[in-house]
Amino acid sequence: MNLHDFVHGVDPTIELVIEDEFPGTRCVGGKYVPSTHSIFLYEKDIKIQCQHLFGSNECLESYQWIILAHELGHALDEDLLSLSKKFDETEDIWLLYQIECNAWEIGEKLIPFIDSELFSSIKDQSLAHYHKEMEKIS
Repeated sequence: MNLHDFVHGVDPTIELVIEDEFPGTRCVGGKYVPSTHSIFLYEKDIKIQCQHLFGSNECLESYQWIILAHELGHALDEDLLSLSKKFDETEDIWLLYQIECNAWEIGEKLIPFIDSELFSSIKDQSLAHYHKEMEKIS
């Protein structure tokens, strides 16, 4: 199954856009845009991230599925808008952490065909930044 068919099967109202690279200076593999209910995947950035995390692109296809599932997790998260609004009001890092955890939890359930250890490794790496930030303020 290709990525577009998969997204359509999960929620036909979500638009999946696959682009060559993220337009900014950061290395961003994917993002969800609530205002357009769109998920963007950035192929070059996904390859760079995979290479950086694992030293090769051997698991690139699985990595791409995991990034997609995470972004779908944002798209399907019923709490996303309220948590985002609270974050805008308070700038509480815990709220960003909760947003990310929700996306990982929802996303994991969507791709049972992906190795769970690989998924956990990528999730843990992604959340490590938030753990460090929350330790600073504790």
